[in-house]
Amino acid sequence: MASTKKLTNTNNSHNSNIHYDELTEIKAIFFDLDNTLIPTRSGDSKACREVSEILQRQYGFTKDEANYSTQNFLKSFRRCPDNCQTSLDIWRTHLWHEALPPKYKQLATTIYPIWLSLRYRYLAIPKEYVQLLKHLRKHYLLALITNGPSNAQWEKVRQLNVRQYFDCLLVSGDLPWEKPNPNIFYSACKYLNVQPQQCCMVGDKLESDIKGGNLAGLSATFWIPLSLDEIEKLLRNTSEEYAAEHKPTFILRNLLEFYDYFNVTKDKEEEQYEERKVEEEKHNELLLLEQKQVPEYKKCQSKNIVYCRGRSSSPATQPPIEFLTSESDNSSDSI
Repeated sequence: MASTKKLTNTNNSHNSNIHYDELTEIKAIFFDLDNTLIPTRSGDSKACREVSEILQRQYGFTKDEANYSTQNFLKSFRRCPDNCQTSLDIWRTHLWHEALPPKYKQLATTIYPIWLSLRYRYLAIPKEYVQLLKHLRKHYLLALITNGPSNAQWEKVRQLNVRQYFDCLLVSGDLPWEKPNPNIFYSACKYLNVQPQQCCMVGDKLESDIKGGNLAGLSATFWIPLSLDEIEKLLRNTSEEYAAEHKPTFILRNLLEFYDYFNVTKDKEEEQYEERKVEEEKHNELLLLEQKQVPEYKKCQSKNIVYCRGRSSSPATQPPIEFLTSESDNSSDSI
């Protein structure tokens, strides 16, 4: 198990307390997908809000009917984004059929492709993140490790052209284990021919990304919290066991702060974007403190099934490291 390391002061925009010595041996960087590289939670909400407007404008829904339909769909979709007994298209059309009022149920086959198109428009990887991945890949091996149903997660990989930025991609739905089980991290190490202490993990979930990286003995873990409440909860918990497993090495306000930790080139456009992002986040933090509201956070269940793609410096035919740890919880990154 990795030892608990000092947290970076997140109020310091220049990250003056960076432990560069902990990162000098890094050869591979593991990234989470949802709410880390792509804005899954906010993107899905935006897509449903736009669908609500379309239902009112084009199909005669009242505002209450449209909002009720889209919120019901989003709730059901987040609870179960995939059904192994049928295709993604059939399952999602069914969810729309169930979410729509009786007199509009025939529109399910029409609404579904509209929602799907909007969804991937809002889930697109920000171009600044794409540039970051390209810069990092010149110096490091990159792996994508995501929890969630196989079909749903690989659809994101295809639709968003994610594969081209990574040397290894692992979806928990294809494997016997998922984050925080250390063996999914060991599998990435095996495919990339690196040791755990030569890797770091970047993700938004303490209970899967950070805990898993710590249990696997990675050199460092980078946490991108979704809300202020999550940071406060982390700091309030003084349990030694919780601290050893859940506390990240570093906390990032956004993924572009990664430039402060690794010696890669940052474009002028990215610097300007980051400055705007910091100002927006400061404004949002003040609003949250005033309103005492934070985004709702839910978990989604998933089943585990075996699949891995990507080039590596070791033969791809080599099996993952055998595991002796207990099964992990069914935490999904797909919401």
